Amino acid sequence: MRRRNQNSDDIMKSFKIRTFVIFGLMMLLGAACLIMILKLGISEGAMANGTGSKVLDTTDSSYVPSPGDSVFNCFVLNNDLSPIRGEIYDDHGRLLVGNFSVFEVAFDGRRFATEYKDTLAHNPKAFDELFQQLSKALHTQFKDRYPQNTEQYYFDFFTKAVQNRKYKTLFAVKEWDEKSWVSGRDTSYIKNLKCWRQDKGDGTTRKIHAHLSYVPTSVRINPYGDIARRTLGMNVEGKHYGMEFFMDKLLAGQQGSKKFLRLNKTVVPLKDRVEPIDGYNLHTTIDAEIQNYVHNELALKLSELGAHWGCAIVMETKTGEIKAISNLKRDANGHYDESMEYAFNAKVEPGSTFKLASLLSFLEKRSDDTTCTYPMFVHTFQFPLKSGSYRNYYKQDSKVHGETLGTVSEIIQRSSNIGVASMIFDAYGMKNFADYRKQLIKLGIMDTIHTQLGDILPATIRNDGRFDNYYGVCFGAGFDIPILHTLVYYNAIANNGKMVAPLFVKYVTNNYDTIQRFEAEVLNEQLVSPANVAKAKKYLEGVVWGKYGTGRRYKDSTCRFAGKTGTRDIWDPVRKGYDYDHNAVSFCGYFPMEDPQYTMIIYIYYVPQHSEVAVDAFARIARAMMNRSNYSAMRNTLELPFNPSLENYPVNRKYYNALFSTLGFDTTALSPTANFYIPLRDTIPTLQSKEWTLKKEGGMPDVRRMIASDAVVELNRAGYKVRLTGRGVVREQTLDPATKTVTLTLAP
Repeated sequence: MRRRNQNSDDIMKSFKIRTFVIFGLMMLLGAACLIMILKLGISEGAMANGTGSKVLDTTDSSYVPSPGDSVFNCFVLNNDLSPIRGEIYDDHGRLLVGNFSVFEVAFDGRRFATEYKDTLAHNPKAFDELFQQLSKALHTQFKDRYPQNTEQYYFDFFTKAVQNRKYKTLFAVKEWDEKSWVSGRDTSYIKNLKCWRQDKGDGTTRKIHAHLSYVPTSVRINPYGDIARRTLGMNVEGKHYGMEFFMDKLLAGQQGSKKFLRLNKTVVPLKDRVEPIDGYNLHTTIDAEIQNYVHNELALKLSELGAHWGCAIVMETKTGEIKAISNLKRDANGHYDESMEYAFNAKVEPGSTFKLASLLSFLEKRSDDTTCTYPMFVHTFQFPLKSGSYRNYYKQDSKVHGETLGTVSEIIQRSSNIGVASMIFDAYGMKNFADYRKQLIKLGIMDTIHTQLGDILPATIRNDGRFDNYYGVCFGAGFDIPILHTLVYYNAIANNGKMVAPLFVKYVTNNYDTIQRFEAEVLNEQLVSPANVAKAKKYLEGVVWGKYGTGRRYKDSTCRFAGKTGTRDIWDPVRKGYDYDHNAVSFCGYFPMEDPQYTMIIYIYYVPQHSEVAVDAFARIARAMMNRSNYSAMRNTLELPFNPSLENYPVNRKYYNALFSTLGFDTTALSPTANFYIPLRDTIPTLQSKEWTLKKEGGMPDVRRMIASDAVVELNRAGYKVRLTGRGVVREQTLDPATKTVTLTLAP
């Protein structure tokens, strides 16, 4: 019994000793942890926060790389956080420029060779079949974007990358070359190619790891294609112009950053993070619909004439807002694209459109303009010399022989160079070019105009004392003026004398609010006296509506406009003389004539024709815009005569009754058997009509002259797909037999 108690005491004593030992060890471990925590918190805490003597902060603004950096193994580095670039919209909120993700495609030949080194060691050509199939698939997918890349090119690319164990870029991202972009659809196509699955020979397949990488990059995309491309602009390497460049600070936003600590190969994020601020969105003055009219009509006219280039600009008269601006240049293939900024930068002589400036200068000096007459076709000017004698300058505008006098109105209508020069010489004196030039300065023609997209330079009119220089300036020869500058002072006349600078961007927004608004700068509250503005308008109206007007061929009671034509010989710097076989033609004016809403200029370079072709383009665009705004519908319908039956279009019977009944005509006499009717010319309340039968050519309905909706219904009914281009009625139809798709070309 005593022995048993002694054993129990020994066990308890041993247990206590062990407990004290364990407790002591735990205390020592706790003390060690506490010491280590204190050490980390005090001596190593600075390093953990990216500070301290053992850390090299490369993000510090004062940091300069030096050989001494090699002693550090702990660095603070910066990872830039890019903001989202702002987007550009038209004046109705339609996207003109947005962000789009494209991909750089590369092949890692080193990793491929490492993964399949055993296979390649036994058979270096083991993957030739894979690369051949891949090359064929890539050539098929990208032959339109990379026509220079043959199947052999792709095959050599992959085989050499594997042989040389290199990482090689297959498709690089060129931000300025939209045609070369690789989209998400393309990468999906590549990833799902059947060639990545290889038959193992036992009824199963294995997936080959391609080691193709797809690096995303954000680029700018224009949903409307080439339309207004030059004005919207670019701001990438080697290409800096337009809104993207001039308003980059607003669009770009502010870059953010995220610091991290790199200790040997370990990366530890730090708390210092600056969030990026996304760029602002630009809401422009451009109207996408008007821009579409202008672009298409200008391209059509340039192509028809074979011109070198052309420019068209539409300005809202009262606000100065640019609603459309198109700069088209012919490329080597005969296509026209937006590759130059002619509106601002073209160095061209204005020609007879400048006669408005001379007319205004004349009116500011002479109030008896309605009674004045001047020579128009042939005249000998006598220039006084210091000796008291005269030097004769014989000038001839046309083949008319003998001097003929004309009124100021007739001179402007006929666009007589001799007549306008005679007016200026009478008002200012033949040796007083300086006073005439001072008056042009008052008109703002010699001023630089500052805009959101850069400066509009002044006219390069110099006073060299020569008669021919003075004479030429009177009708727009011998000097340059930007096309946009001409539009600005024409717009001032349309705006009752108030001259405003062009406006391209109306306001700026972020995701939540409007940040900034813009209004056009008023350059001159009253360019010339109100009386002379009214007179100038009458003279410009005569150019289109007068008996001798150079634009009278295109007058249209449903689209009333006024303006001035211009035709100028082309200066050849090589020959140092004028090319009299080709012209620069233009027309600048405003519409509707009685209450101008828009001012527009058309400028076409290097054509054998005269200014009538520019008036034609102007009239087509103006008519399309007025129809869009229902200007013509506001006129009394009964005042407008019906066109001859050959000029009318077939209308579906279902809509025919409702349409003409609304206009007040009796349509009860229509036959119920026909599907289409054509209205005939008449003046009585009962509408005369004739039946119209839809013809077929080779099984396809001939829908020419039909309205678009009826044409689409009939073609769909016959089993064809339809694609529409333009606006108006069907003028042409083209069948693609491969897809059974009919392209309908519409025009007014």
